[in-house]
Amino acid sequence: MPPLDAQAIAALLRELAQRSAAGGGNPYRSKAYRRAAESVATLPIPLEQLVAERRLREIPGVGEGIAEIIATLHKTGSHPTLEALRQEGGARLRDTTDDSGGGQRHIDRAAMLLDNAVRTLREARPELKRITAAGDFRRGAELVGDLALVAEAPSLADGPSTLTAGGELTVHLTDAAHYGITLLHATGSKSHLQALTALARDHGLTLDKRGLRQGRKPLAAASEEAIYQRLGLPFIQPELREGRDEIARALANDLPELVTEQDLRGILHAHTDQSDGVDTLEAMAEATRARGYSYLGVADHSISARYAGGLTTPEIEAQHRLIDRLNKRYGKGFRILKGIESDILADGSLDYPDEVLQRFDFVVASVHSRFKLDREAQTRRIIRAVGNRRTTILGHMTGRRLLQRPGYAVDVEAILKACAAHGVAVEINAHPWRLDLDWRWHQRALELGCLLSINPDAHSTRELDFTRWGVTVARKGGVPAERVLNCRNLAQLKRYLGSRQ
Repeated sequence: MPPLDAQAIAALLRELAQRSAAGGGNPYRSKAYRRAAESVATLPIPLEQLVAERRLREIPGVGEGIAEIIATLHKTGSHPTLEALRQEGGARLRDTTDDSGGGQRHIDRAAMLLDNAVRTLREARPELKRITAAGDFRRGAELVGDLALVAEAPSLADGPSTLTAGGELTVHLTDAAHYGITLLHATGSKSHLQALTALARDHGLTLDKRGLRQGRKPLAAASEEAIYQRLGLPFIQPELREGRDEIARALANDLPELVTEQDLRGILHAHTDQSDGVDTLEAMAEATRARGYSYLGVADHSISARYAGGLTTPEIEAQHRLIDRLNKRYGKGFRILKGIESDILADGSLDYPDEVLQRFDFVVASVHSRFKLDREAQTRRIIRAVGNRRTTILGHMTGRRLLQRPGYAVDVEAILKACAAHGVAVEINAHPWRLDLDWRWHQRALELGCLLSINPDAHSTRELDFTRWGVTVARKGGVPAERVLNCRNLAQLKRYLGSRQ
């Protein structure tokens, strides 16, 4: 039989992962097979090249054991480990798939796969320049299905071309003269490109994959900026290119100045090992300072969340004493703010009395239970919590977990109106499995007068970097820095929190 290609081997590695998990095997081994399958499926160069050159261990997530499995699968189409698992479990799992097999991925996972692909491509094709992620990842989609790169080659005899080595990654090769138009088309969206094409037609021009032209005369193709400019438009950021109202807003010179990671001055939702985090308060503070922020709002779980180590009143008092000591050490350059993520109970009340809540600098109010309440009851519950004078931020409004569970049924419009009326900030939870509030509601939140807060909901020092994904979807929602609570400096934030007290 002919050697198996990357896509076929990725499918067999996924089968290994599924059968290993179904048979009660080591869960880490099952996860390793699944991650290796993703890496193989998104290779930017032919797998047979790596096999021939004995370079399989250069594939991310592929160690010596999995490299041997891949080599055997490539040569024979099977492997003793897979055949043994098939004998144990029968054939019923052979054609099953899961969320890791193609389709959509969480944005952080897509970023890792694309970074790996760029690194591999640079090593294999050192002549390539300007390798840029495109597709729905570049547009900041919360779930990424279109893994694509654009790379500039020094010369292309037949013009721009595409290659798909692994099957789940497309590499668009182009030359410098067509880099902009190739990147524009590879980024999309289809609706945005259709709107640009129609606008070009209205001006008597043609826009296609060769560039913007007037008759046979080339007008712009080398850069996206030049293409937009010749169409009479300011540059439209990739996150906004969804074919909604971005063209009309650009024509009216009404595009928002989108928030950036550099605009964030601090973090207002992070957990420590005093509830369900893994790092100490001091470690979280030091990691926050090292990232250039000027404040950390610690918000451990509240007393109802006993499953997550929710804090009792004595534990709150002990944490506050520790915060006071650390703040004394830090002086004016950095501050830890005393916060809590207080559970919203079924009736909409928070799970501490007012005399406890008033001890905090801020309160993140969140739903962590009773997800199946009907839409009216769930909405009423959250609106009551928003109306509590101690609530500062409404945490992850819909409770969704991307690729795991939908959000609970709520009237988002009604809740946003309540947040605007009570001056409660709406969280954009930056955890890549949440990204909640959904970006499609951000513009409406702004129209209603809501303040937003981009929070990592970090449970470790590493997860502080989740802010990247919160900023990405905030940009996709058209959010400017001036409407983000934690884009305020420490003095401004303290004044704001003081006014709410």
